[in-house]
Amino acid sequence: MTREEIIKDLIEDMSKCGVFVGKYDAKNGSEIYMYGVDAVMEYLAYEVSDEYGDAFSEKFTKNMIDSENKIRGWHFNPYDI
Repeated sequence: MTREEIIKDLIEDMSKCGVFVGKYDAKNGSEIYMYGVDAVMEYLAYEVSDEYGDAFSEKFTKNMIDSENKIRGWHFNPYDI
């Protein structure tokens, strides 16, 4: 396996846990912590390729916004457009 394939497999395994793809308890959790998780996960994703990194970044951001909107009662996410 190449380095990129190993990293991609790692990201796919980690993504089974929602926190590693931006899903979290926004009411009791820490947005700052999630930005830290995002930075590490995006670094890994961009090591695979720019396209994979962009797709992961968009998914993580969309999930974070959805998590935050749930506690506010909002249903709009600009990534859904």
